[in-house]
Amino acid sequence: MANVSVEQSAVTKAILLCKQSIQQCQKSSTTLKKKYQAAGVSWKDQKYKELGNVLGNCTKALDSPVKELEDCVNKLESLKKTII
Repeated sequence: MANVSVEQSAVTKAILLCKQSIQQCQKSSTTLKKKYQAAGVSWKDQKYKELGNVLGNCTKALDSPVKELEDCVNKLESLKKTII
């Protein structure tokens, strides 16, 4: 295996960025769902239902990278332990 050099601070920063990305994806997804539900208090027609389908696809797209980012965090934390 080739020699690789990495600084612990770079790995720590990468972990932080992954965690921030996870939080932002989750926050955006939650916000979309809440705003859609709030709109449903006074708006319940076919267009509301269509918007729900679009927003459902959007929230799925926002939620999909979370698992991969969590896996990245785990791998980066493991890497960080090995370079201490």
